[in-house]
Amino acid sequence: MSRSSTAGGKALSGNTPDLDLGSSRPHPSDPEQIRRQSFESLGITTPDRAMWNLRNVLREIGEDQEQRIFDALKSASDADASLGGLERLLCGSLGFPRQVLDPGRLERLIKILGSGEPMAELAKGHLLDVTSPGFTDDPDEIPHAPAIGGADETSRARALNRWHRREQLRIVCCELEGVFDVEQTGFALSDLADHTIRCALDVLGGNDLPMAVVALGKWGGRELNFSSDIDLYFIRDDKTPAGPCEAVVRGVLRLLTGYAGSIPLYRTDLRLRPGGITGPLVPTVSQARAEFHAVAGTWERIVHIRSRAVHDRTRGLPRLLAEVEHFVYQRPFDLDEIQRLQGWKEVLESSPAGRDSAELKVGWGGIRDVEYLVQFLQLLHGQVHESIRGGNVYHALRRLGAIGALTSTESARVLDGYRFLRRVEHHRMLQHRRQSFSLPEDPAQFRALARSLGYDNSDDLQTALDRRRDRIRSILESLFHDLFRGYGDDQAGEVHVILAFRPEQEVIDRVFGGYSFRDPGKAYRLLRRLAFPRQAGLRSPRARHHLAALFPVLLDAIRSSPDPDQAALMFVHCVETLGAPAIFYQQLTENPETCQIFVDLFGQSRYLSELLLNHAGILDEVVDRVRTNQPTTDESLMEEFRSSLEGVKDEQQIFHLIHEFRALHSVHIGILDLSGRMPHDQVLRNLSSIARTVLRIVDELALKRTLKMMGPLNCAAGEMASRHSLLALGRLGGNEMGFASDIDMILVHDGVGTTESGHEARHFWTEHLKHVVEMLGRSGTGGPLYNVDLRLRPDGAGGALVTRFDEFQDYFLGERSQLWEHQALVRLNPICGDPDLGQKVMKWVREHLGRGVAESDVLSELRLMHDRRRDSKQQQGIDIRAGSGGLIDIEFLIQIMVLLHQEDHPTILQARTRSAIEALAEVGLIDEGESTTLLNAYQFLRMVENRLAMMHRASVKAVSQEDGSLRQLAIRIGFNASPAGSPEERLQAEIEHHTELVQEIFQNHHG
Repeated sequence: MSRSSTAGGKALSGNTPDLDLGSSRPHPSDPEQIRRQSFESLGITTPDRAMWNLRNVLREIGEDQEQRIFDALKSASDADASLGGLERLLCGSLGFPRQVLDPGRLERLIKILGSGEPMAELAKGHLLDVTSPGFTDDPDEIPHAPAIGGADETSRARALNRWHRREQLRIVCCELEGVFDVEQTGFALSDLADHTIRCALDVLGGNDLPMAVVALGKWGGRELNFSSDIDLYFIRDDKTPAGPCEAVVRGVLRLLTGYAGSIPLYRTDLRLRPGGITGPLVPTVSQARAEFHAVAGTWERIVHIRSRAVHDRTRGLPRLLAEVEHFVYQRPFDLDEIQRLQGWKEVLESSPAGRDSAELKVGWGGIRDVEYLVQFLQLLHGQVHESIRGGNVYHALRRLGAIGALTSTESARVLDGYRFLRRVEHHRMLQHRRQSFSLPEDPAQFRALARSLGYDNSDDLQTALDRRRDRIRSILESLFHDLFRGYGDDQAGEVHVILAFRPEQEVIDRVFGGYSFRDPGKAYRLLRRLAFPRQAGLRSPRARHHLAALFPVLLDAIRSSPDPDQAALMFVHCVETLGAPAIFYQQLTENPETCQIFVDLFGQSRYLSELLLNHAGILDEVVDRVRTNQPTTDESLMEEFRSSLEGVKDEQQIFHLIHEFRALHSVHIGILDLSGRMPHDQVLRNLSSIARTVLRIVDELALKRTLKMMGPLNCAAGEMASRHSLLALGRLGGNEMGFASDIDMILVHDGVGTTESGHEARHFWTEHLKHVVEMLGRSGTGGPLYNVDLRLRPDGAGGALVTRFDEFQDYFLGERSQLWEHQALVRLNPICGDPDLGQKVMKWVREHLGRGVAESDVLSELRLMHDRRRDSKQQQGIDIRAGSGGLIDIEFLIQIMVLLHQEDHPTILQARTRSAIEALAEVGLIDEGESTTLLNAYQFLRMVENRLAMMHRASVKAVSQEDGSLRQLAIRIGFNASPAGSPEERLQAEIEHHTELVQEIFQNHHG
């Protein structure tokens, strides 16, 4: 063995006191300049110290080893630390084993020393071990503590210290060489601490005392790092005297923190023991239980997620730990505790360290973010899912992903980020052998850290770190920070109902008794299905998580619904139909106004609710359209549908798309109508646009089918191809369709052509019309597209289905046509087919409408109509359509006036009722007061009619006054109880007000 000639053999590393280097340094020479250039290329930041260290090392091992050292330094993360550590180990007073210079050993040592200054201290006395290639060959071997020998306590303590340092060195080398990943390192370091504490007890003679050691924090979770404190407490059986146990514990603590001049093994923290810093050093099991029950709260629940027994010779601890686990997980994690946890996190983030971007532990997207997220989810779901319990974050993240509390992407990203942060933390601690949770400020240190982690430069490490921290933070905010905000005591019970596995009956009664449910118990059981669904595929901790945050908003929306029971029922059906509740709840939580919109829909319209549920795939599109509310036209609708048909050839698939298209736009319009975001007149126009688009698409499909079945109509030379026109009457013709309106239409053709099989045009177009009617009436998942009424064709139900244009002209100029048929032509409009033929029909109608119709005939028809109405008055309920002063009266009055006067006033021929009323006022056929009265009455009664259709999923002509229907309708429209009367009384009074005014106008003009 050789000895160093330096003072005390101390290396000139970064923490070495300044020395007069010039007194020992030779004059500059070419070899020295070459060395300095080599130092510069290696990134050495203290070349004078490096030169001093290199000379001393070469003096010990020989000048011929210089190039070998320089070659090895190229692979070291921190060449300064490597040279300094090498000088300390090889030039000390005790010398070094010459085998270290064997091939490969010196290189291995230099690389390990480059991880940080503490490595030299760890390696002291273990140079042959650390430089041996087999030192890390058996990484799975548990570091069993040796039988600590020695004549006295001090010698046994020093033996334990030596063994501990060697095992820690082995674990460090396993991680540095990639044999261990960071998770395995945490397990190995925690196992080492377990064995060390047991050994320490043995050294002090306390191994057989009826006492135990409980690990907490990172040690309890088996995630120790290279410089962790160990959180722990000692506990004894009730009948065990305190004196012997406390004496042993004080000795153990003294041994762990540095004994007889030895290096400290661990910093210990006993502040989390039962009773805290003022409690007994070694409490009994009963004292711990009493203290726990007296003061245990949210903080204690979090602390004991990571509790485990490391050493136990007691009888009572297992039962106590079982009670603690029950306390941690079996009590629901309610709103007040969630908000308390959020508050603690906010305080942490507002601290200087929390605002420091270089902080790995408590900074943005740091280690604490992951721990808070995991512990929050464990407390939220651990009552039901036992697999996620436990203190190890890595294991918990995988299990949280497995049960669905985190998505697979979230679980993978948080796990990757946590591994990365803990790995950076480990390497940062190795640089200085102390707890260091901040990235180095010194560029050289940062560069060394980057190299130790496998990055070429600091920028690459910073980029990788930022990416992972941003991902972690985004997930934490979406699942923890942003949920349950703004809630108070009033919402605590509502959150409890969802989170508790068995909610208290008092809470259930208080929550559901405050709503206007017809049966609160039934409503609770129904909504409880959201938290604990019947279908296994819907049971998702993540869904329950978001539902708990949503539930107060949901119940508040249900409270304001006109029919809370229906709203609750349809909401549950919606969730069970969608099959992805977690995403749905998250969307509604992030957008409470969307929740309000859907609950309003569910509470007001069973028809539209079921239309939505029968086409669950349109939900996201509905939400997007409600947010943007882009205007639609016939052209935009047709373009939208044609784009959805690209590549689709199958007729069944096409019809599915047509049904979905109609459902999407109907639900969208219904939501805008119910929320007051679309004027009612616009609602009717948009519903008409949907019907026209569907009819045009169906007409094209039907024509393809007819051509396939019958072949084309062949025309004589010089003749145009056979043409047809589908013309709408009634509500569609007037551009004022409701939610339950039928399509009234006729088909007019030119009569040209014969098929190859000899069928004339009438037969061809009849078959075509049958196909159109069949397609419109074909049931999809939400029923038929539209009901069709062909009775307004010439000769009505007894006439031919299709009419040649010349026959159409003859019919309406002849005596067979009825007054009501002429009246119906007021709202005639071509929809599809040949546009020229359609305009040709319209031109003829405009020129001949009302010709030959005598006013006496009109009055006679009016009397008959009133007689029929009187005969039908015995029906119960309020008939807003056929009743006196109802919609038929308004439409009949306006259409007859148009029929009688359009020849003199062509501008009054308007298909839309509102437009016709305004036109009649402009030419003076009705005065402004009458016009306003008719417009208001028509709009109000059409709105009532639409609300009825939404309630009953069909065209309902009358509403009963006996079974509560009128009240339900009134509430849906927005009538509330007031001094003026109940909701139904106020609605009835409003209807009577409008219908009486309409009757008065009717009598004034046609009495």
